[in-house]
Amino acid sequence: MVSFVNLNVGDFYSRNKLADLWGYDGYQAISRGVITPKKTNIVVLFVTMEKQSSLTQYSDYISDDYLYWEGEEKGGSNQRIINSGLNKDSIHLFYRHRHHQDFEYKGLVIMETFVLSEIGPAKFVFKITGSSNPIDLSSLDNYSYGSYIGSTQRLSLQLSRIGHGEFRINLLNLWNGCAITGVAFPEILRASHIKPWKNSDNLDRLNPYNGFLLSPTYDALFDKGFISFADNGAMLISKQVETYSNVLHLSTDMKLRKIYSKNLPFLEYHRDVLFNK
Repeated sequence: MVSFVNLNVGDFYSRNKLADLWGYDGYQAISRGVITPKKTNIVVLFVTMEKQSSLTQYSDYISDDYLYWEGEEKGGSNQRIINSGLNKDSIHLFYRHRHHQDFEYKGLVIMETFVLSEIGPAKFVFKITGSSNPIDLSSLDNYSYGSYIGSTQRLSLQLSRIGHGEFRINLLNLWNGCAITGVAFPEILRASHIKPWKNSDNLDRLNPYNGFLLSPTYDALFDKGFISFADNGAMLISKQVETYSNVLHLSTDMKLRKIYSKNLPFLEYHRDVLFNK
């Protein structure tokens, strides 16, 4: 019987160990990425960030206690996960960075939002709770389970405010890495608004062209107005940080890897209002 009573969040487990604990004949019974044990309200996710080259290269990773996960290619479990709140299913996450490693048990996750696509896998965002204890779904109200029902925009806005959810997913689709360096390490990249959240209307808050995907240092500098960008993408450096240009790896020779025409009105705002010339 699949049980999490004797599992500890933060501990590492192999599939062989879990199969033994749960009474399966072998690890093959839990070898898939999504396990839905019969006659239970349990969904188990086994997520590997860096996959074997022979396998489908889904983009799955954790950023700031959120799991970004692409549904299975055939989508067999997608609907079960989408309806997890309505069905009161508990979703448990086992996560590892690389194949052949043991999985870290991350505990319960809560589906926050999802994006369906006709040309690729569905994309899901889960909040990692850090707990394996049962959750009182009635207490969540506007927080999670079921909150996407009739409240999609509200939830998207909530996640967008902290650089997560559909806003981040769309930025990843646009940039596939840091907008400046091209570093494609989604776990560390930040989804940064060009025109700040507090100064934007709801459409601009969710608009991926009002954002860049940036490495942490560049994100902090851009957010505070110590760097900006010209309409051709060239980096502008504030005089307040020129002294630190070398250690911060800043140069006027640097520029955005590409520029979209829809970025330009937001960049103009950033230069005029936020940039510390």
